[in-house]
Amino acid sequence: MERAQTTQPVDAHLWSRPGVLELLACGITALVYIATLSFGFVYDDVPQILKNPAVHSWSFVPQYFTSHVWAAIYQNSTGNYYRPLFLLWLRLNYAIFGSDATGWHLTSVTCHLLATWLVFRVAQRLSGDRLTAFLAAVIFGVHPAHIENVAWISGVTDPLMACFLLGSLLAFLRFRESGQLSTLGLSLGLFALALLSKETAVVLPIMIFVLELTSGEEGDESGTIRHRIRAAIRQSVPYLLVVCVYAVVRLRALGGWSHPTIPIGWTEVFLTWPSVLWFYFRHLIFPLRMSEFYSLDYVSHATVGSVLLPAVLLIVIAVALLVVIRRLPQRSLAGFAVAFIVIPLLPVLDLHSLTIGDVVHDRYLYLPSAGFAILVAVAIREFARHVPYNKRALATTTITVTLVLTYSALALTQQMQWANDILLYTRGLESAPANLTVRDNLANALLEANQPARAIPLYLEVLSRNPNFWRSNYNLGFAYYKTANFLAAEDYLQRATRIDPSDSDQYIYLALAQLQLKRLPEAVENANRAIERNPNARGYHSILGLIYETAGDSAHAASELKTEIAQHPENAAAAAALQKLEQDSPKP
Repeated sequence: MERAQTTQPVDAHLWSRPGVLELLACGITALVYIATLSFGFVYDDVPQILKNPAVHSWSFVPQYFTSHVWAAIYQNSTGNYYRPLFLLWLRLNYAIFGSDATGWHLTSVTCHLLATWLVFRVAQRLSGDRLTAFLAAVIFGVHPAHIENVAWISGVTDPLMACFLLGSLLAFLRFRESGQLSTLGLSLGLFALALLSKETAVVLPIMIFVLELTSGEEGDESGTIRHRIRAAIRQSVPYLLVVCVYAVVRLRALGGWSHPTIPIGWTEVFLTWPSVLWFYFRHLIFPLRMSEFYSLDYVSHATVGSVLLPAVLLIVIAVALLVVIRRLPQRSLAGFAVAFIVIPLLPVLDLHSLTIGDVVHDRYLYLPSAGFAILVAVAIREFARHVPYNKRALATTTITVTLVLTYSALALTQQMQWANDILLYTRGLESAPANLTVRDNLANALLEANQPARAIPLYLEVLSRNPNFWRSNYNLGFAYYKTANFLAAEDYLQRATRIDPSDSDQYIYLALAQLQLKRLPEAVENANRAIERNPNARGYHSILGLIYETAGDSAHAASELKTEIAQHPENAAAAAALQKLEQDSPKP
């Protein structure tokens, strides 16, 4: 890739010293995200970390490589996420920090800082210009699209994958210059680690192919398209072989490359693509009103607003970019930067494999934003080149400071929604008011904060819109149980069991409500149903023992408590209950 000779007046000063610009970019980024160290565990953090047995013991590590990421929680389900290194990251953090959220957030910010440093190194290697590299790194570092990845502990999958992928790309660029096989081996190894962190790393061979295709000087023999294609194939083949090995491992672990989770046809998928791509383009340029939840939905019928308009806008932008890139001295670098934006988005266009309702997420912009940052940096340097020599430094500084301050302010203000679940779901309800899951989650957060008077109306509102919404039937039943309204708890928990009889917790809480209502035969029956569905659940046998004890059946009560202690010897309450039961029982 050609490197334009640009005048760099700043190189005569402190900025030219090794490490200074890198440290400055990472320092600015750290200041933007340092507030996240005070945030807690939110959203999926609780089930994925605090309640995930696979994260709490080293004995599960082999299972990380043979099953999907949620296997320890949903043991009999299929999954599309094969991320053993992500699980290993969680295990290491749990071993060091336990349930202290501050440490977890510190490592997430550190991972993002490493990715920012790698963007600097890659941009410097591609452009040959440290100032271009600094501009790219600082824009990448503070971009508000990264809030979800940095502020949400479980969102670290993309920064983790990006660190390995960017490291692999950097090693490849060094190999291309030196020809050292050890550097190629390092690149391939880092690529394998990226694949084991998150599936979207699979795009790297395509990126290397495009990089090689766009390299070379005009008029040079190496610039002929046929020669470039041959070189591009030759350079990308080793990475394709790594993908093949990964595919075999993934297929064995998941029972297939992926499993459809959304019952929509390809026509609907194609019709949704324009609005999805337009969403991502808007959030790269104008990252406003960020949220974990958006109202964008699947498009089943083509309309002007849902398909034609976003498609036309995308075409106009593509043509404008093509015109601008052709005028840039570093058009090969700019062209690769555009490919760096587009190619990593290709995997998320497979809407079949995403969770239902999760059509778009800002976290999917993490890697594409590196290409966006490089493109903007090249554009700023090109603009400065047309400014009189004595004003170039001022022009570059003014544009950079304005952009960085704007993005930093947006990141600082919009990251606060991730501080706790109530703020997160309140913002989610504003951005996706029709999303029943968000409304239900907000009610759960309020109930967890001991605010049942605010939570219960939200559950009722969900059920007024969809009486068969299982989550709110179950959660409302649980809320009524917590507030000692046992009749209402029984009613809604019974509704939940009729809608979906698979969950075990709904039966155990139903049994507890019926225990309070003195409906002991029904309570015994539902406690047994819970145990049938989850025989090893902590506390289930203790509850059944309590029901038997209340019914005056000491023998069965003692048997259930002994089973509980055998399964969970750490359950001190069960041991104490058994001891009391044996003391109170009449001696033979």
